Amino acid sequence: MEVIDFLGHGAEKAVKAAVLCEKMKTTPRGLRHYIATERQAGHEILYQPGGSGGYFLPSLDPEKAQEERQAFYKVMHARAMCTLKALRPVAQALGVPAGQMSVELFEYGAEKES
Repeated sequence: MEVIDFLGHGAEKAVKAAVLCEKMKTTPRGLRHYIATERQAGHEILYQPGGSGGYFLPSLDPEKAQEERQAFYKVMHARAMCTLKALRPVAQALGVPAGQMSVELFEYGAEKES
């Protein structure tokens, strides 16, 4: 079974991580791994934070799907920027020149060769 087998279309059908863990018989860390693997395979699994949030597939309504994608993008972009800001002082201590910090692509947990 894959995570997408338990997800509905649209944010209103979001499934909480705890429910998915129970259904997949895994831990939160295992769930994140499964979701990352499915996303790498091309599945569009969105997430909405908050009390009514959780994981879901884009709405079948094209306009609503775009709104959901934009909201997900905004959340993930903010998280990525926060991570890069946390890395900045470490990069400086390692001697990484300012402006040369970049997001590198990783595949299956191993650094992708250039």
